[in-house]
This record gives sequence, C-alpha cells and structure tokens, in this order.
Amino acid sequence: MFKGKDLFYALIQNSSDIITVLETDGTVRYESPSIERVLGYAPDELTGRNAFETIHPDDLDCAREAFDRIIRDPAVSLSAEFRVRHKDGSWRLVEATGSNQIHNPLITGIVVNSRDVTDRGKAEELLKEATMQTQAERAKSEAIITAIGDGISVQDTDYTILYQNEVHKRMVGHHIGEKCYKAYQRRDRLCDQCHLAMSFRDGKIHKEEQSRVTDKGVRYYEISASPLRDSTGEIIAGIEAVRDITERKQMEERLRESEERFRRIFEDGPLGMIIADPGCKVLRVNKALCEMLDYTEQELVGKDIEEWTHPEDIEAGTKLTGLLFQEEGPLFHLEKRCVRKDGKTLWTNFTAAAIRDREGTALSAIAMIEDISERKWAEREREKLICELQAALANIKTLKGLIPMCAWCKKIREDSGYWKKVETYIQEHSDASFTHGICPDCLRKHDPPTYEKLFGNDEEWEDLRRERQSSTGERSSRPLTCVLSVTGGGSKNMLLTAEIEDISDAGMCVLTDRPLAQGSTVTFSDGRKHRKGIVGWQQKDDRDGGTYRVVIRFAHKNH
Repeated sequence: MFKGKDLFYALIQNSSDIITVLETDGTVRYESPSIERVLGYAPDELTGRNAFETIHPDDLDCAREAFDRIIRDPAVSLSAEFRVRHKDGSWRLVEATGSNQIHNPLITGIVVNSRDVTDRGKAEELLKEATMQTQAERAKSEAIITAIGDGISVQDTDYTILYQNEVHKRMVGHHIGEKCYKAYQRRDRLCDQCHLAMSFRDGKIHKEEQSRVTDKGVRYYEISASPLRDSTGEIIAGIEAVRDITERKQMEERLRESEERFRRIFEDGPLGMIIADPGCKVLRVNKALCEMLDYTEQELVGKDIEEWTHPEDIEAGTKLTGLLFQEEGPLFHLEKRCVRKDGKTLWTNFTAAAIRDREGTALSAIAMIEDISERKWAEREREKLICELQAALANIKTLKGLIPMCAWCKKIREDSGYWKKVETYIQEHSDASFTHGICPDCLRKHDPPTYEKLFGNDEEWEDLRRERQSSTGERSSRPLTCVLSVTGGGSKNMLLTAEIEDISDAGMCVLTDRPLAQGSTVTFSDGRKHRKGIVGWQQKDDRDGGTYRVVIRFAHKNH
C-alpha cells in the first residue's frame, strides 16, 4: 500500500490539472509537471517568478481581486477564468480554483488548481455567436413577417394553433391553443377540403379564397397553407399565410366593369371602331364598321388598313400613323376615303390615338371612323351652287348713276356720244325686255273713236275692268260684293254675301262674316256670272275679329 506522501506525489505528478502553490505576494513556490503539457513551461522555469506576470493584462485585475479575497478570508474558495501566456506566445484560457492553505503546516501557501478550458471557451463563444445569430435571424424573420403585412399562424398536425403574429391576431383574434376549425369556422370537426390537411397529406402548398362579413362589410382573404418539416424532413406542423385581398377584389371588379363598359361601347357604339397593331394590322373591329364597309369581322381582322383605304389617301394616312406610334405621338384627325366591299367610296372622319403601357411604349392604336359621305356631298353641292351663283352674279347687268335723256324724244345718250332709244339702251345694259301697248291717255289723244268705243260708256268700262281683274288677278280698286252658295264639306247649305279681295281664273280670296269648312263646294255669283270652286283654307282677319278670309279654288267656269 502507498504511503501518504508517495500517494500525494503520485497524484500531483499525473494530474491533468496544473497545481500551483503561491506565496502571499504571488510568487510561485511550486509548479506541478502538468504545466509543461498545458502551457509549455518546465516547472523550474516558473518557480520563483510572480504568477501574475503570465496573466493577460485585460484579465489581471480580475485575477488579483480573487487572489486578495482568498488571502483576506481563508474560508473562501473562489473560481475565476483568465487568460495565461503560453510559452509559444499564444494565450490560453484557464479556469482556476484557489484555496488558502497558509495555516496548513504542510503547505503554508495559496493552492491554485488550474485547467485549460480554451476549447470549451471557444465552443461557448461559438454557441453564443450561434445563439446571437439565431436571435438575429428570428428578429429578421419577425420583421419580414411584419413587413409583408400577411397574417401568419402555425398549427401542429392536430390542428392546434401554436403561433399567431400580430397581423393575424388583428384579423381573427387571439386563438393560440385552440383548434383552428373551432376558432375560425365555429365547427366541431375538421373542415371539408381543408387546405392545411391537403398540405399534410401531399406536402405541397395549397391556396384558397374565403370571404367574411365584418362590421366594415365583406372582406376577402387569400389563404396559403404549406407544411413545416424538421431536420429529417418529417412534417411536424403547418404554416398558414392569410392575406387581405379585399382591395384587389374590388379593383378587379371595377376593372371588369370598366372592361364591360368599353366592350359595350366598342361593340355597340354608333361609330365604326377599330384596334390595330403598330404595323396597322387590324386586331378588332365593331359591328358599325362592318356594316359601314359591308365586310364581315373575319374578313377585316388581320388585314392591313390600307387594303380598304382609297389609293389617293394612303400616303397621308401612313404618315400620320407613323407619327402616332412615335414616343408621345399625338392624337390625330384625318378625313379619308374608304372603299367598301362593293367598290363604292365613302368619305370618313378618321380619329386615332395610341394605347401605351406604363413606360409609354405604344402597344396598339384605337380609331373611331364616322361616315361623313352625305356631308361631303352636301358640301360639294353647296360649293357648286356657290360657283353657279357667283357666275350668275358676274353676268348680271345693272343700271346705276345719272343717265342723260332727251326731254323731247326720250332718247338716251351713251358714253360714246350716240343717242339710242330707251328700250334699246335698257336691253343692252340689263336683262329686261319690252312688250308694247297703249295707255288710255295716248289712245284718247291719238285714236279718239276707239277710246270712246272702249271707255266712253261707264257700264262697258266696268265690265272691262272686271274682266281685266278676272284675268290678271289685280286687286280691286273698290270693294266688290258677290253671293256665295255653300254646300257640303261639313258646312250647312246656305247663301251668304262676301266681299271680293282678289280674283283670277284660278280662284279668288273673299271676306265673309261666317267661317267656311275646308273642302266645301262654293258657287260664286256676281249677278252676271256663275263659277264653282272648293274652299282651300280660311283664317280670321287680324284687323276684324268677326271677319274670315277664305280662299276658293275654281273647278271650272260657267257663263
């Protein structure tokens, strides 16, 4: 059996820890052989030196404080970690435990038991760094989850809610620890066609849309479910991402309504409309254009616009279309001729604009085509009429200014000095012509017998005046009365007296104190003649509210 001293020596010599005995001032009295294996020093290299010389300057205060406490209080046993210089100049981390054995007569010093924990320190540093990195990644993930604005929840394979982010809680409330089908759908069992259950079965991502009635109206959500796996690839939970798509659904609905309005305007609009690509190939046409050109939609789609443009208008149309598809090209108007399928030509008002993307690139063009053929023909007729009127006005001859006339023979002197008859001068300087007669004064002066025969008897003169008025429709110089016999046409049979305003072979206008129905038959008598006629129209006389002006058209004349 070992003796006590031999056993103590054997333990110290073979211990993996460094055993050091220090004086109260820190001088090394003893160093165990393990110092050479741990720090590279032979024991006698450090014996007699101060132990604090090999401690890292940054750890020196901590080591001294622990050493001083052990000296002050022998009952205290303290541990400390500090860095010690290796013989090769590197620093090793040691864990030291100190014990005050000054009063022990066998030792009479401070016993320090040290071990190299450099590798453990590195592992701890790595673990600390990994922990910090994990926390940073977690914080980053939380920040990303919060930034995307989606509600995120995690459910285990039994559909118990394990996690909800704040967005998810605001959407559906706090439900951690509850079953998802109870919390969200108020059901006692799993929902049919559950997207999370499908992810658990096939390991894929599944999406669905749901709607929910809230105090702010109907809200729409898009839910994406995906499996969560462990390091072995086994599915251990599921992740649900809930996105509020209410605004997107509302925008889609507005877009559908806008597209429908455009489609109705395009297809059923009264003007011809066309959509063409940058190469002027027809992409779409409406019914109005098909009817205008007498083509079917299938016959026009895919064709070049030039194919139904009048040859004389192709160059102008091509030039403006080229400008249209340039960057920020303008809207343009053009009057051009189009050729129908039957070969007839139409005048059209062609208005086109480019359809551009957000970057301003022209994708296509839309044009409205209005048939203005009638207007163009009317303009041409008007221009033709204006030309004819201008030509006619240029040929009109007018007389103006002072005309020199002989007071005796009534001849007119021209600018050249020649004297001409009045008739000749007027005919040469105007479009008037003459027919000759004789007035009563000249007849009485130059042919008294004929004058007496015609105008000497008052009764005969009156008859002649009436005949002349009858044939010329001349207004009477004094009122003439007649008797009218009225039958049929809605009027009662009656006789009435009327005052003649005008009379001719075609008819007459009379004033009566009774209205006559249109279409009534009237027999006219002035005491010597009888004529029949039909009432054309009548109206009240503005000068006398009780008198009616009646127009009678003669059917034939009886003597």
